[in-house]
Amino acid sequence: MALHTMVCEAENATEVLFACTDAACGRRVVVGKARPRLTVIDQGDFGARHVGSLGGITVEAVDVA
Repeated sequence: MALHTMVCEAENATEVLFACTDAACGRRVVVGKARPRLTVIDQGDFGARHVGSLGGITVEAVDVA
């Protein structure tokens, strides 16, 4: 599975716009801050795993037992 990175393109007090850095993908999503919600603007590569954050806690590899 491909791994794509999402970066913040715009932010206001209530929402953040994330865009995929892979030029062939084009995925864009809006994430709510105060009220958790995700709105997909452009689906991009649906088969790729997309990761990104604004900072703070970062989850790397996760082992499940």
